Amino acid sequence: MNVVDITNLSKSFGPRVLMDNVTFAVGEDERVGLIGANGAGKSTLLTILAGVEDRDSGSIAMKRGASVGYLSQDPILDEGSTVAAEIESGLTEIRKAMAAFNEIAERMASNPSDMDRLLVRQGELTVWIEHHGGWNTDHRVAEMMTHLQLPDPHQRIGTLSGGTKRRVALARLLLQAPDLLLLDEPTNHLDADTTQWLQDHLKAYPGAVMLITHDRYFLDQVVNRMLELEMGNLTSYQGGYSLYLEQREAKLMSEASRKARLLNLLRIETDWMRRGPAARTTKQKARIDRFHDLEESASGPGRRELKIGFSTGEGLGGTILELDQVGKGYGDRQLVKNVTFGMKRGDRVGVIGPNGCGKTTLIKMIMGEEEPDSGRVVLGKKTKISYFDQLREVLDPNQTVYDFFGEGDYVTCRGEKRHKIGYLEDFLFAPDDRRRPVGSLSGGEKSRLILARLMLQDSNLLVLDEPTNDLDIPTLQLLDASIAAFPGCVLMVTHDRFFLDKVATGVLAFEGNGVVTFYEGNYTEYRERKEAAAKAAAAPARAEKREAQAPAAEKPKKGLSYKEKIELEQVEAKIAEMEDDFAKVQAMLADPATYATVAGGIAAITADYGRLETELAAAYARWEELETKKGG
Repeated sequence: MNVVDITNLSKSFGPRVLMDNVTFAVGEDERVGLIGANGAGKSTLLTILAGVEDRDSGSIAMKRGASVGYLSQDPILDEGSTVAAEIESGLTEIRKAMAAFNEIAERMASNPSDMDRLLVRQGELTVWIEHHGGWNTDHRVAEMMTHLQLPDPHQRIGTLSGGTKRRVALARLLLQAPDLLLLDEPTNHLDADTTQWLQDHLKAYPGAVMLITHDRYFLDQVVNRMLELEMGNLTSYQGGYSLYLEQREAKLMSEASRKARLLNLLRIETDWMRRGPAARTTKQKARIDRFHDLEESASGPGRRELKIGFSTGEGLGGTILELDQVGKGYGDRQLVKNVTFGMKRGDRVGVIGPNGCGKTTLIKMIMGEEEPDSGRVVLGKKTKISYFDQLREVLDPNQTVYDFFGEGDYVTCRGEKRHKIGYLEDFLFAPDDRRRPVGSLSGGEKSRLILARLMLQDSNLLVLDEPTNDLDIPTLQLLDASIAAFPGCVLMVTHDRFFLDKVATGVLAFEGNGVVTFYEGNYTEYRERKEAAAKAAAAPARAEKREAQAPAAEKPKKGLSYKEKIELEQVEAKIAEMEDDFAKVQAMLADPATYATVAGGIAAITADYGRLETELAAAYARWEELETKKGG
C-alpha cells in the first residue's frame, strides 16, 4: 500500500517550470532518493509534500491517518528553548498515546460494561505505540543524544552552531517517527561515524523515507528507488546509486542512438527542402511538416553543462606545506598536539574527524588566520593558496552575482579573457541571474559561485573546507574529476566518504585528545587500516585474559555444599515454573481479547508481567552464581 499518491503535480515560479504534471507514489516501507541538479526543484517538491508550500495543480492523496515529518536544510527551532525541550516536543504524540493507553487500562478495570469498545481502542493504541517505538522512549532518546553528538540537554538552542541545531532537529524528527519521513540533506554537518549510524537507522526505519542527499554512499546503502527531477520531469530508477548509474547510462545511450537516427533523417529531409520551391507542391505539405517535427525533436531541450577546472600558476617548490610539532588548544581543551605533517607534489589529503575536533582550527592556522600555541606552520616560497571556506564568509549577501567577480565586465581564466556573463553560464547561472543578490542564492548556487571565483586564481595549493556541502551529484562528479586532474596539491576537510575515495591520496585523521595521524591511501583504505590496527591491539589483551584464566581453571574445585546443591535443584525447578508463567502473561498482553477475563484487566496483567520479570532475573542471577561455584 502507498503512503502517498501524487498525480499530475505542477509547480512553476514565473516562466521557470519545476514540475510539469509529475505523477508518482511512495510505498509504506519504501526508501526513495530524490536527485537532480541544484535548482531543479527537489527541495520545493519536499516542501509541497510536507504541506509547507502550495502546488499550482495536481493532487496529493495521503494514506488515511498517515503522519508526515520534514527536515529542511535550515530547520526552525525555538532559540530560547533548550535541547531537552526541543527533543521532548518530538515525543508529544507518543506521550499522548501512552497516556491514553494507561487511561483505558484504568477504565477497563473500573467499567467492564464498556469492555468491547475499550478493547478495540486499546488494540489500536498498542499497534500505534509499537510502530512509533513508544514502549522504549527513554532508551531511544539516550541513543539519539549519543549518536547525534548532541550537547548538554539544558543548553539553550540560541547558543548552538548551525550544524548542532540541524542535529537537534533531526533527533526530534526521528523520535517522532512519522509514517512518511522527508529529509533534505540530512548528512550535512554530520561526521563519517554519525552518517554511518544514520544510514543504519534509516535502513531499519519503520515507515517510508524520501530524502535528498549528495552522499553517494548513503544513497547506495539506504534507498531502494531513485527519482531524478530534470527539466520538470521525474524519472524513476530501481535500486540505489550504483544501479541508478547503470540505468542512467543505458538510457543516455538509447537517447544518443535515437538522436543519431533523427539527425540522419533530418539530413535527408534537409537535402529535400533545399531543392527549392519547385520541388514542393501542396501534396508534399505533410513532408514539410515532418521536417519541422524532426528538426524540433533532434534539437530537444537544451541541457546546460557545468564546467569546472582549477587554474594553476607557478610550479610547486621543494617545500609546499609543513607542520612542525604544531599544538593548539583553548583553555583545558587540547585540539591538536605535536602535529608533524608535510605535503609533497601531487598530494590530495583529506582531513577527517568528529565535529568540533579542531579541523577548521587547523585550516585557519595554515591560512595564517590563527597562530599555533606551539610549533611552526611553514609554507613554501612558491606556494599559492586558494581557500574554500565552509562558512562562505567571502560572500556579501547584498552584493550581486555579477559584482562578486570585481569591477569591469571581463574576467581572465587560464590566460583567456572571458565576459562575466559567459563565464557565469559555465557555472549554470543564466544571464538574468547576474542581477540577483548573493543572499537570495541557494546553498548549492553559493558554493558554485565561490568555486567559480576560486578557478580564476592561479594557485598551486587548494585548501577546501567542506566543499561538497549542498552541491548536487552532477556538480560533485565534475568536482571529483577536476580535483583529481589538478596538477598542484589539495588539502580538503570533508565528511564525504565517496568523494575521499575518488580523489584522496592520503588521510589526516583527528583521533581524539589532540592526536592527528596521517594515513596513505583513500578513505576506505584508512578504515581498513584502522580496523586491522584495532584487531591487532585487542589480540594481546585477549591472550592475556586467557592466560589469567588458565591458572584459575587449574585450582582445586571448591564445589557446592550439600545445602547449596539442594538449593540449585530448587532454583532450576523454580526457573522452569516461572518461565511458563511469564510466557502465559506475555501471551495475554499480546492479545487484548484476554484482558476482560482477568480481574483488574490490563493493569493487573501488566503488574504480573513486571513482578515476574524481576523475580526471574533474580532467580537467574542466583542460578548462575551456584553454577559458577559448582564448576570450580
